[in-house]
Amino acid sequence: MFEPENDFERALMRASAEPSARPGFLRELMDAEVYIILTSDKGFVPGPDGRATVPESAQLTIATAKRGETVVIPFFSSPARARAWLPAEHLISPEKVGQMFARQPGLSFVLNPGSDYGKEFTPDEIAQLLAGNFGGGPQHMVTDQPLQVMLAHPSDRPEELIAALARELGTVEGVQSAYLMLAQRADKSAQTWMLGVEHAGDWLAVNEAIGRAAAPHTLAGRALDATPLNDSELSQTLRTGIPIPIVRPSLFRTS
Repeated sequence: MFEPENDFERALMRASAEPSARPGFLRELMDAEVYIILTSDKGFVPGPDGRATVPESAQLTIATAKRGETVVIPFFSSPARARAWLPAEHLISPEKVGQMFARQPGLSFVLNPGSDYGKEFTPDEIAQLLAGNFGGGPQHMVTDQPLQVMLAHPSDRPEELIAALARELGTVEGVQSAYLMLAQRADKSAQTWMLGVEHAGDWLAVNEAIGRAAAPHTLAGRALDATPLNDSELSQTLRTGIPIPIVRPSLFRTS
């Protein structure tokens, strides 16, 4: 039975039950204080106050676990979760999640292993979090360097996503057309949706409309990147994708 011990654990439970709460939880996670386990190659010495101390010249190491052949670093939402996972002698050290992720690039982490509420974070997910992508909406692609992207037509049309994009983009004045494809970016291991939008006006309004359409149930487990259509080779290919029928709101309503 998982009884929450702090506000962070309550937010974790809420995010587990409510997909709409997950972006907010991930934002909170990056500033949260969590706990890691440190082990000593020379053990620990009991202090006069009952607390363990580290012998001189001892080397402290972050405790790790393995998932198959992958090494993961466990971290915990409370000291009690850490003690329950590793009963052997250890130290528990507080950490800020964002700083911890940034110091260990390319590694996987797992929150609360062995607990009813936790989550594994892959290197790709961590890179997205460090870049400020919390899954609450599309990412607007802007780059000064050539970006290698392979585009493809999906074998199954994402009808819910197409309908949602058509409805929401139709509310934005200046949107002329939009096209959807699958994308495989050189800097990501997973496929994403790529949306090209031809518009005249403020991109912020376009981005907000896409964000309203990009609910978890419409994305089918993929992230969504969005880019303005221009004269680039990427845009030329995107124009061959699935056209999004821009649905303008009707001036008349029937009751």
